Amino acid sequence: MQTDDAYILLLSKQFTGDILPDESAQLSEWLQQSPENQQMAAELQQVWEKTGSFNKVFSPDLDTDFHQLQARIQVAEKPTAKIIPMGRWLLRAAAMLALLIASVWAWQHSNTPSASKTTVVAMAENQQLSLPDGSRVWLRQNAALTFPSHFSEKTRPVHLEGEAYFEVAHNPAQPFQVALANGDQVQVLGTEFGVCVSPDGSRTEVSVRSGKVRFSPKEKPSGAVLMANQSASYDRNTAQLSVQQDVTLNNLAWQAGGLEFVSTPLRQVVADLEHHYKVKIALLNPALQDCQYTSPRTTQSIQKVLANIALIYQLQVVETAQGNFELRGGRCREEGK
Repeated sequence: MQTDDAYILLLSKQFTGDILPDESAQLSEWLQQSPENQQMAAELQQVWEKTGSFNKVFSPDLDTDFHQLQARIQVAEKPTAKIIPMGRWLLRAAAMLALLIASVWAWQHSNTPSASKTTVVAMAENQQLSLPDGSRVWLRQNAALTFPSHFSEKTRPVHLEGEAYFEVAHNPAQPFQVALANGDQVQVLGTEFGVCVSPDGSRTEVSVRSGKVRFSPKEKPSGAVLMANQSASYDRNTAQLSVQQDVTLNNLAWQAGGLEFVSTPLRQVVADLEHHYKVKIALLNPALQDCQYTSPRTTQSIQKVLANIALIYQLQVVETAQGNFELRGGRCREEGK
């Protein structure tokens, strides 16, 4: 069983945004154990917010310093006059603050050998960059990625705002961690995957092209493990985490260079086209919803893509307004005929 000191360190990592998914779950469990734990966390957060980040460089002996501080507190608690409970709590808060500052410093310096960090903001669509470990990242327009000049021996942490696609260099001994602006996290060993956070932070989507990742929303730290051709989305408005199997991954088309369909139901084809081209498409014949559609990767205009679908299924395409289309009539057919 961990001591309060250990949980203070976890709290400090939560305040700085560097806490791992399993640590977050452990901390949540501890907070639920008693109101005292919750009060301690709340007081520490207030102190942290008032004092701000601590950047002074020093070399503390944590064990010795904390034992000395405890000894001073014990001496202070021995006067003949009665000490009210709030006084003891303030002394305890002071001790916790000292340990918190020292813990943050020690943890940061043991996990990030260099404080130097780089932030790249994509000014155009599909900006590519390489990370210190050889991993490659594609940033969608307006996305921002922050990463250290070199990774520690234990982890490879980066921070993402917006949407990005990752090709992570395989290293099982050094997990690659993506911290998102809304508090969600993605952890991988080596894989290809995409991450998208809505502008308001209420929705996060993770799609895996190869390998395996763990997606851990802030409110659901246990999260979900995703394999190749799986995707997951978390909606904060409904607190729902959903996982989809055998997806087309066309939401990654901005990085791959076009849409591709292999025996895909037309209802999914329509959804992918709407997402990629930012249009609205109404498939008016419900009998066509599950018809299978196959097409090689294409970067054609939405008008040409819909014309091809109309030719195959004998549909009529009507553009009712700019960016709004209706697919009328048509009939299903067996694929390949």
